[in-house]
Amino acid sequence: MILQAGKYAFLYELGSIRQLKHEGKEVVRMIYFALRDHNWGTFDKVIFDEVVQNEGTSFRISYKCTHVNEASTPIFEWEVAISGAENGKINFEISGKALMDVWSNRAGFCVLHPIKGIANQPVLIEHEDGSFSTSRFPKYILPEDPFLMIRSMKWQVTEGATYQMDFEGDTFETEDQRNWGDASFKTFCTPLSKPFPVLHKKGNTVFQRITLQPPIENPFLEIKPEEAVLASKATAFQLGIGASVESAALTKEAIDQLKKLQLTHYRIDLELPSATWITEFSNHCENAFDLGLPLEVALTIGEEEEKNLEEFVFICQQNRLNISSVLLFSTNEVTTPQRIIDLIPTLKNQLPNVKFGVGTNYNFTELNRNRFEAKEADFVTFSYHPQVHAFDNLTILENAETLQYQTESAEHLYNKPVHINFISLRARANPYASSPADVQIPLSKQIDPRQSTDFAKDWVSEVLQSLSVSRVASVTLLRTVGELGILSLEGKPYPAFGAFPKKNSSSD
Repeated sequence: MILQAGKYAFLYELGSIRQLKHEGKEVVRMIYFALRDHNWGTFDKVIFDEVVQNEGTSFRISYKCTHVNEASTPIFEWEVAISGAENGKINFEISGKALMDVWSNRAGFCVLHPIKGIANQPVLIEHEDGSFSTSRFPKYILPEDPFLMIRSMKWQVTEGATYQMDFEGDTFETEDQRNWGDASFKTFCTPLSKPFPVLHKKGNTVFQRITLQPPIENPFLEIKPEEAVLASKATAFQLGIGASVESAALTKEAIDQLKKLQLTHYRIDLELPSATWITEFSNHCENAFDLGLPLEVALTIGEEEEKNLEEFVFICQQNRLNISSVLLFSTNEVTTPQRIIDLIPTLKNQLPNVKFGVGTNYNFTELNRNRFEAKEADFVTFSYHPQVHAFDNLTILENAETLQYQTESAEHLYNKPVHINFISLRARANPYASSPADVQIPLSKQIDPRQSTDFAKDWVSEVLQSLSVSRVASVTLLRTVGELGILSLEGKPYPAFGAFPKKNSSSD
């Protein structure tokens, strides 16, 4: 539903304000509220008693909602009021109450700011103590929060007007959500410097209000724009596919279908030490041979690093394996340790036709926050999925844009080619889990039922479009077969298969 408040127009969807625009320029990506658990999971929300009054250039919305746990038991209830006046002033107000004792990392508002038109633009912050500071929304992805202790913020949009948003009920700060794959900056309640999780005892209440003021037509700061957010240089990238984690073997039909695609590598995961790693490696090699593809090996190494690498190199040399690249990861650290990076010259002498990459098997943010010297590595690498903070179709499609910014920032930071070693629809692991046992996500929770639908085809198309205007060198996108794949276990194509580039009809 499209609603207006003066010259503002936005999409109202599922209780949230989305894609708010002024004279065609996006000013706010989203205003919503969330309840996050102790592992940063998001509790589901159920809306009821919703009333929307659309008066053309003004509106009023009210509804009630509950957040529910995994057993669908209501744990937090909210009363919500949103209003927009003809002069453009918009108020969004929430009043919540805990229905039982709830441990939460966040309870309240988040505001998403789009990247295009806002990155690199000036912002004026009024802080909680009444002081003011002037800054910019960052061009390159910042590992730390750019704005803290926010009471009010005033910002500009490229070739647009000036906008002001006021916050009540908590202290707010802004983070660069591109770190986690979101196409936005996020201003959120409750500073991360405060201890979390917080216990909301039964009956405890939360009240917050956000006010977007009418647009101010004249710029408030005379700061000349710097260079564009993205360099207008795109390169052709290699596109690979990941091995299935649901089936060790590929059917003839699956092989025939996959050989129709313009793929450059077959990505596999090996963990050393493991009693079965050689058998797993052998199975992967057979599949790669059948597909006519070289291997990209994501090698996760245990504590005996040099011994593990010696064993791996010996098997590769003994069998003259066709390996294009090896990703060097550590069991105990989120990014490649410097001591492993220092072994790369030796590895290159032993496997001269293999390129070695370093970085993380997790989100870009780990590459950004846990920095290292790439030295003799051939490339840096990270993985991506679009559902860290939100899970609806529109957000997932919007977030594909982030791949451009992550690639640019990684290249700027390390001055190396960038490989995105895995793109999946849902997370494969959670490095932020409070317990080590929760880091690896069970297969059942990695599966998104939308992956076998037309939506996945639309998403893959958005991903490939974003990558096509980036400087990324190599990408692995989804898996071969199964519910995490682009084919069924038998080899029947899902819609996403249709979005992958095909070989010319004359090709083998």
